[in-house]
Amino acid sequence: MRQQNSPPSGTERPVPPERRLRAAEVRKTALITPHMQRVTLASTALMDFPVRRPAQWVKLFVPTRQGERPSGRAYTIRQFREEVCEMDIDFVLHGDGPCSTWAAAAKPGDLVQIAGPRSGFRLDPEVTHLLIGGDETALPAIGSILESLPPGLAVDLYVEVPDDADAQIIHSNADVEINWLPRNGQEAGTATDLAAAMMTANLPEEHCEVWFAAEAATVRTVRRHFQVNRAMPRHRLTMSGYWKKGEIDFRDSEGDQ
Repeated sequence: MRQQNSPPSGTERPVPPERRLRAAEVRKTALITPHMQRVTLASTALMDFPVRRPAQWVKLFVPTRQGERPSGRAYTIRQFREEVCEMDIDFVLHGDGPCSTWAAAAKPGDLVQIAGPRSGFRLDPEVTHLLIGGDETALPAIGSILESLPPGLAVDLYVEVPDDADAQIIHSNADVEINWLPRNGQEAGTATDLAAAMMTANLPEEHCEVWFAAEAATVRTVRRHFQVNRAMPRHRLTMSGYWKKGEIDFRDSEGDQ
């Protein structure tokens, strides 16, 4: 019988740095748009937090009802201020889900646990043109990416949001053309304008990349278009299904980030 490798009795495997749980408390909250709540977390445990790239994400564990396990979800770091050990996390207020519900009622002093960070956006120095798209769940990552881009880079951006009032002001040194696509009453995950805009966007033949994050079925459609119809190499495509209509705590096995 093949024996499984295991640590000696009385010892434990070391916890990888990205899985280490760090306690933090809510310092303040702010309603950014009607469907986006920003929660600022603070802790001395964030003093050595290895945030090195835009759009890195953490696993956030919020309190639950007594007797239930803490509920963890992946959230992008919107901003990180290492000098004061603060982190901003933006939550989509969609009316259900443990983290969205928690964020809507969060107040200073509330406690959470954080593990991470992971992944993040890397800009190829040869890229001169970026096509970026996503729905409201991708806005924190999109904002983080845009604020990190250098001058001289051309960016076409398409963002689906619930309503006109959910458009945000995002600053960037790059040359960004922003196109907001409000659903205005359509159910999330059913609108087609975002996918259509991404698939009809003009891109140069060379030195371009595509970044896209949204509902999983929409991402699959857009990914196939660029892989099959435009024959773009895989390393020029970063696409992730952040959520899937009808599923709770969806994890994208095909995601590129």
